Amino acid sequence: MKKLCGILLVGIFLIAPANAQMSVGITLDSYTGYIWRGYVLGADDKIVAQPGIEVGFGETGLSIGAWGSWFVQDRIDDRNPDTQTQNVDELDFYADYSRSLSDDMGLGVSIGYIQYVFPSASEDSNLSQEAYIGFSLDNAISPAVTFYYDFGLVEAWYVSLSGGYDIPLGSEEGQVLSIGASVAMSDYEDKTGFNDVTVTASLSCNACAISIAPTLGFSYADTKINPDNRTFWGGINIGFGQ
Repeated sequence: MKKLCGILLVGIFLIAPANAQMSVGITLDSYTGYIWRGYVLGADDKIVAQPGIEVGFGETGLSIGAWGSWFVQDRIDDRNPDTQTQNVDELDFYADYSRSLSDDMGLGVSIGYIQYVFPSASEDSNLSQEAYIGFSLDNAISPAVTFYYDFGLVEAWYVSLSGGYDIPLGSEEGQVLSIGASVAMSDYEDKTGFNDVTVTASLSCNACAISIAPTLGFSYADTKINPDNRTFWGGINIGFGQ
């Protein structure tokens, strides 16, 4: 894994022009549960911390980043030693290339790679890999379709159609209510069909150097993905960058 991440980093720096202006963004998020594509990972009523960092290379469209997730409550259940929430701790590394295909249409494309690392899992199941390609339109509802293909622990795909809308609450530089939604299909255990619907709402600030955004979310998933089928969660997103 270290060798692969090193190759990715070297490749990005070789491709990016020496005079590319770098930007750095940091996020510090926390939620009441870890819901991923309709899956409930670990316990759905335990607080999870999810920090991230991303480095962008100006107008090249290249970026690299790292993102982590771990539970901060009841990491080991003494009543059931086999149940340990740290088994779903996660550390991801990714590289992304995004560019505009048509300025007139506002059509953009993103191509990327994600390396999933599960530090506390057994050696034969602690790594996975995923590639993705997505297309988006730059308009009021920001529609996008993204296709993901996992070729690590499993060979499966996931495709998501998403969009969102920002509602200013006062001045253009003030608070904004952001509504987002997505619907997805997947190839789950050789069954192709509906995966999940997810809706989120958050409050953010357009012109703030540090953004603090309370967030609420709801997912409705196929019962084979999430036996509880319906899941609510909430949290707070904190982000800053330069």
